[in-house]
Amino acid sequence: QFDLETLYADKDDNWQGVLETLVSGWTVLSVLMTPANPQAAPRLAVGLGGLADLALRLGCDNPADLARETATFVRAHFISASVRLADQFGHADDTETCHAGLRLFLQEGEAALRLGLSPFSHRDLYQTGDAEPVARLRPSMAHALNQHGDHCDSAERHLFGTRTLAGDTPVNHEALHDLGFTELELEGLERALMSLEHLEDVFRSPVLDGGFIRDVLGFDPEDDAPLLAQLGFSPADMAATQAQVLGYHDLSQWTDAPPALSDWLALTADDVEAEIMAAIDGLSDTPAPLRIDLDWDETLVDGARAISHAAREGVRALSLRRTTPPASLGFDADIAPVELTAPEIAAPSPSPQPRIVERVIERDRTRRKLPDRRKGYIQKAAVGGHKVYIHTGEYEDGELGEIFIDMHKEGAAFRSLMNNFAIAISIGLQYGVPLDEFVDAFVFTRFEPAGRVTGNDSIRSATSILDYIFRELGVSYLDRAELANAAGEAGDGLDSPDNDAETVPAARFISKGFARGTTPDNLVVVPFGKKPERPAAAPSVSDATACPACGDFALQNRGGRWTCDSCGVSPQMQG
Repeated sequence: QFDLETLYADKDDNWQGVLETLVSGWTVLSVLMTPANPQAAPRLAVGLGGLADLALRLGCDNPADLARETATFVRAHFISASVRLADQFGHADDTETCHAGLRLFLQEGEAALRLGLSPFSHRDLYQTGDAEPVARLRPSMAHALNQHGDHCDSAERHLFGTRTLAGDTPVNHEALHDLGFTELELEGLERALMSLEHLEDVFRSPVLDGGFIRDVLGFDPEDDAPLLAQLGFSPADMAATQAQVLGYHDLSQWTDAPPALSDWLALTADDVEAEIMAAIDGLSDTPAPLRIDLDWDETLVDGARAISHAAREGVRALSLRRTTPPASLGFDADIAPVELTAPEIAAPSPSPQPRIVERVIERDRTRRKLPDRRKGYIQKAAVGGHKVYIHTGEYEDGELGEIFIDMHKEGAAFRSLMNNFAIAISIGLQYGVPLDEFVDAFVFTRFEPAGRVTGNDSIRSATSILDYIFRELGVSYLDRAELANAAGEAGDGLDSPDNDAETVPAARFISKGFARGTTPDNLVVVPFGKKPERPAAAPSVSDATACPACGDFALQNRGGRWTCDSCGVSPQMQG
């Protein structure tokens, strides 16, 4: 198999002389490899690859003329070499029988892959240095366009499109933004447009997040229906956007085509291959098979009818193939129902011993997003003299869903680290990580700043900023009273020891801005809503000793052994 375009590029004006040498050499080789049997006539198959590309480079009006001329040239030198060999071997009187077998059609996929041959088309694929396939304008077509002016850029825009929705297409950024698409989704669409070839593949999972399709757009992400049609775009809008953004399959509809190449561009890839086959078919001893695709459900009678019709039309060779059946193909089995006889009742067997069966229950991994207008509280405190602001966000049922941590007069790196830590905790809470896990993981962590806590009525000391934050969250949301190291006053104000019957205005706990005036001004919290009595509190700070490990005044002597109620350390005390 020969790549005529590469042969022309390497040898230029002498490419036909090199082709003559190759044909003569292979003819001699085919005769020498044939057994000495007159009935086993030698056959030589020559594949003329790259004819269409070579015709474009030579400026031919159509590929058929060059194909016919090249096939005549190859056949003439094949016969010439055969005659010389027949005369040398003493078969000059029987040349046509023994040495005249030439086939000009060769379909070898492996050989074509090694030579870089591919069926003719206006667009081509090549492999980058990173082994990535990239689409491009076919080099022979680009060469022909450059010969008639600078048209390559316009041709590439027609073939591959603009690859962006930021233009004036029916489906554009503005229209999608009005439907609920944010900058995050639009950026994902733009990245997908660089590699995909169908607009429907861009607007589906995994390019778009399944949660966004379900929660924002209101559609089922597993549905195969085109998303753009569900959003209200018409088929004409989608077709126009497909053509402008992702381009066309060929240049047959290119309006800026140069007149000299109008005949070439009017032919599709199949038309070019058909003209080449028709031109060299009469010069080949073995005809090129005509391929006929039968429907997947056609019978042998339909195949015989196709063969008869081709024979009447003068087709010398035929190739029949079935098309691929649809993926949704199914068969209905007509099976008679089986009558089941009643089984015999056996004697009751002893009840089996109960056994324990473990089941793996997978937690739902979807993200539970917070409402846009949410409630929560802000707690201001200072740990070791460093101010800390904790801002919480809650779901409608009161469950914690997010936290924000602000530090006062700290460095930018430390503030940024705490902000991103709060974001990580918030995402974990929204994906279902229990707050208990975070509390147990971060309490008693030890680093500076640490020490005395001011501004919090339940926590008086902490071993670090994280220890204070998760003590506060554990006390407020999990009723973890053991994490509080001060008795203090309850956060709801309902256990005032001075006057148990005194009512408390609800405005103390309900945000007027959050309620937007829906709560009356005379709403109060009645005293019978008081929390249950807490267990006996630890000794006051004045009765305790400072812990040498954490600095908290929570070191107690129990049974002759000193133990810190805050950090759990048991230091060796003397005296």
